[in-house]
Amino acid sequence: MVIAHRGYSQKAKENTISAFNAAVKAGAKGIECDVRLTKDKQAIVNHSALILINKKKVKISKHTLAEIKRLCKTSKQKLLTLDHLFKYIKKTKIQFFLEIKSSSPALAEEIIKRIQKDNLWKKVNIIGFSFVVKNALKIQSQYPKLRVGQLLLVSHYSALTRRQKKSYSVLLGWLDAIKGSQTIFRTLISAKRLAKIKKSFEKKGFNVIGGVINNEKGFRLFKQAGITDIVTDRVIEAVSYFSKD
Repeated sequence: MVIAHRGYSQKAKENTISAFNAAVKAGAKGIECDVRLTKDKQAIVNHSALILINKKKVKISKHTLAEIKRLCKTSKQKLLTLDHLFKYIKKTKIQFFLEIKSSSPALAEEIIKRIQKDNLWKKVNIIGFSFVVKNALKIQSQYPKLRVGQLLLVSHYSALTRRQKKSYSVLLGWLDAIKGSQTIFRTLISAKRLAKIKKSFEKKGFNVIGGVINNEKGFRLFKQAGITDIVTDRVIEAVSYFSKD
């Protein structure tokens, strides 16, 4: 499964319905997007802690949803709220991976409420770094169908092998934004070693996803290790590569 990172941001603005539609058209079977809380604990879709409105940087956590909507309206800028996102999710057949950018229980609980309301347990995953999804991990005992994924995008081998809290999935790989992270990961971890890590996680009940992988060498490393669920910015290239025999 190819999972479009923030939608297909090479074709449309990231974390927008247009980017999601472009990802689906390109053949992605999953979409990753980012969710944050406003000052009044309302959820909106945005990667950065800031939104650029009328050439000014607006900090999401310092403004209410109503204030941000008003500012966006004056600039004719579209704002993707959690309501809009879930309306879209209900209409699609693909999986969504919502990376939560806050460890606040309010964010995880609001997403879970939406999942439960529309019975979207098999379509919506909550993901994030372990310290961010800690509340979602705690809530798993109350919601056995909940899918929580832990991002282990680190370059140190021991972080991939140490005991992790139980969750539906783990995401392994690197971030291009962290200089040298891909080089370090590939130096420390061969396809053979990655396959062993995958097998170890799967024995413990985890599903294993790779990300964020944006070149053919990376695609090859994960495919050789048997990991074919991949988060990527390069959607068309990934779809083409993983569709090969």
